[in-house]
Parts: sequence; C-alpha cells; structure tokens
Amino acid sequence: MSEVLAIKPVKSVSGRVLLPGSKSMTHRAFLMSALADGQSEVLHALKSEDTLFTAEALSKLGAVVSWEQDRVFIGPPQVRWAVPDGPLYVGNSGTTMRLLLGVVSAGTGRIVLDGSERMRQRPIGPVAGALESLGVKCRFLGKEGYPPVAVVSSGLKSGEAEVDASRSSQFLSSLLIAAPCAEGPVVLKWRKPVASFPYVQMTLRMMKERGIEYRNLDETSIEVPAPQKYAPGRVEIEGDCSSASYFWAAAAVTGGRVETYPVFKQSYQGDAAFLDVLEMMGCKVDRWDDVVSVEGPELLKPVDVDMNTMPDMVPTLAVVAAFAGGRTVIRNVGHLRIKESDRLSAVATELSRVGGDVEIVGDDTLVIKGGRKLHGGLIETYEDHRIAMAFSILGLRVEGVVIKNPGVVAKSFPGYWDVFSSLVLRRDGD
Repeated sequence: MSEVLAIKPVKSVSGRVLLPGSKSMTHRAFLMSALADGQSEVLHALKSEDTLFTAEALSKLGAVVSWEQDRVFIGPPQVRWAVPDGPLYVGNSGTTMRLLLGVVSAGTGRIVLDGSERMRQRPIGPVAGALESLGVKCRFLGKEGYPPVAVVSSGLKSGEAEVDASRSSQFLSSLLIAAPCAEGPVVLKWRKPVASFPYVQMTLRMMKERGIEYRNLDETSIEVPAPQKYAPGRVEIEGDCSSASYFWAAAAVTGGRVETYPVFKQSYQGDAAFLDVLEMMGCKVDRWDDVVSVEGPELLKPVDVDMNTMPDMVPTLAVVAAFAGGRTVIRNVGHLRIKESDRLSAVATELSRVGGDVEIVGDDTLVIKGGRKLHGGLIETYEDHRIAMAFSILGLRVEGVVIKNPGVVAKSFPGYWDVFSSLVLRRDGD
C-alpha cells in the first residue's frame, strides 16, 4: 500500500458490512484453547497482525495452530511449554504481551517476551508483580516494569495476588486466564477503578463458557479454584465492535445508514455501548438478531460522557464530535496514553491540525467544540491503527484529508480500506 491515502468527501454512505472477528475475543479464545485439554476450533477468528503474533507465539510454545480461512484449529502442546529458541516477539500487540505473560507463567521453563520499540514503552509491571506473589520470577531485561521480560516459572502456586489495573484491564485478565492452571486456589484482588472493565467481564464470560469455575468474593476480588482444565470445543467469535464503530460513525457524520453484522444481542464487547453514545448524539440505532444499523441525523448533538470503559472508541467519538453542534466532553480517558500511541495527544494534535477546537483538560479529559469550519491536512497516524481509521471518517465530510501510513490498519483490520471504499463507491454510484 502507498505511504499516503487521500479520502474523498461524499454526500452520505450506505451499505451492509460483514465485520471481522473481535480482536479481543480472538486473542482470548486462542490462549484458552492452548490451555485446554484437547483440540479446539475457533470460528470467525480475526486474522490480523496482532492475532497472528498470539498464534505464532503459541506455536513456538508447542501448541498446534492451523488456519483455514477464518477457522482456526488449536491443539495444546505435549508439554507446557516448549522452550522457544529465542524471545517471543509480539510487535506492538499489548494484548498479546500482557495476556501471554500470565499464560507462559502457567507452565515451566524460562521464556523471554519482547516487542517493538513502542511496546517497550508500554507497562507490564503490575502483571509481573502479581505473578511474583504466585511463585513466578519475572526479570526485566531493560527498563524496570517494561518489556523485554524473562519469565522463570515452575508453575503457578496457590495464593493471593493483588494487581493495579487502573491503566489496563489486561493486567487483570492475564492473571484470570492463567489462574485455573495453578497448583491450588488463587485469590485475585484489584484496586478500583479498573480501566475498561468490560474486557474483564469478557474474559470471565469466556472462561465460564470453557468450563472454568470462579467465585466473586466482593466487588474487588475473585477466587479461582485450581487446578482446573479449560474445556476444548468450538468457539464462535463475534464481529468486532471497535471495527464496526468506524462504519457507525460514517453513517453518523454523513446522515447515511449502515448495517453491520454479526453483533450479538448480548454482546461480549463493552464497545457495543458506543451505540448508546451515538443515540445520545441523535443517531437512529436499530438492533435485531445479529445485525445493528445506524442512521445519522440531520444535526449531531454534543455529549458529556465518561469513556473509561471503552477507550478505543475515543478517537472515533472525537471525530464525530467535531461535527456536532456544541461542546463535547470526553472524561476519564487518561489510560489512552499507554495505547499503541499516546492516543490522547494524537487525537488532540490531529483534530487541531485540520482546524478543530480541541483541548486536553487535566490528565484525562478531552473537550471538543464542534461545528467549526474544518479543512484538509496530512493526518499523522503514529503507527496507530485506530487513529488511521477514525480520521478516515473525517475525510468523508472534509475536502483534502490525507491519511499517512494507511497500512497500519493491518494491526486489527487488514481489509478496512476495501470495505471503506465499497461503502463510499456504492453511494457515489447511486
């Protein structure tokens, strides 16, 4: 793909989109399948840079991973784990790094986890500290609390561990996924608030569906009996609501209508709540079976909303808010600074670049005054897939928007530009 991509404005968009599988669910399904007692089949799995890092890491650890289009067969290793020849490299996949840290601790041996330069700036210390409480040795090979890290384990011990998950729910999910493999019961405690807590709920729901029992002790602690075995079987992955959000936003800002599927009525994903935000902004949202449709209004309304539980939606919301008639306040999103980029600064910088009125207030709040006359510009994507996709929506309304390094979307949605173009071309041909 070329180094830049120009987006052309349209009057409106219309279409029906088959979503790629949920990235978050795919990672978890792969890891739980590798811990299971037999072969599993994962249906509608996402094949992207990040999920391939997880699959390749599991293969190097001895699991048998076989892809057949969007179906993946995963068999557990003969020994947990085979020790790879060198470090397990996970690129800039924070989910792979953090969840895998717990999973490799459930086996024996010395395993090194490493990633890209940006990944080496993203924290993993809270997971490592909690694992130390369960008998695992984690040795940081560079900056304390950050990759690369050497994990030396003889198996997870029974005990109690506390984790600070205020910056990432993945710290807690990592421990939860590994806990059933311990020698005895594990009690996990955490401090409030947990960033993006719906992802923890996703983890627990998927564990339960694989036969894992746990008990909520109170609002901030869970006991996981151990040892337990994950049940093998067939897992169906829901369409990715984070990926869907860009098409929902396209309908919102152009006054068009887009249908997306499959999105389960009882969605696993916290990002499905972004539909509620769009309704607050005046969009018409319909849900039936596994299909969601969004129709944009004549005039978008501003909102004041806490986005702590769905931070990946913030770039999308910020772009939509730039077209709303008033002041939008996006609160409690300080943890955006440790995403693939410093996403809080990236959103503010790029909206300002095209004439938007945007301000970061304190450490965790974004204020956008919508309705200003915006102009085109070269959008820096900071190696961040969500910045590229969110700002593509801007180009549907503003002349001269050019996305730098558009190929970065391969991290989560390799086919994004093809689907995006099909919506635009379909309406232009009407």
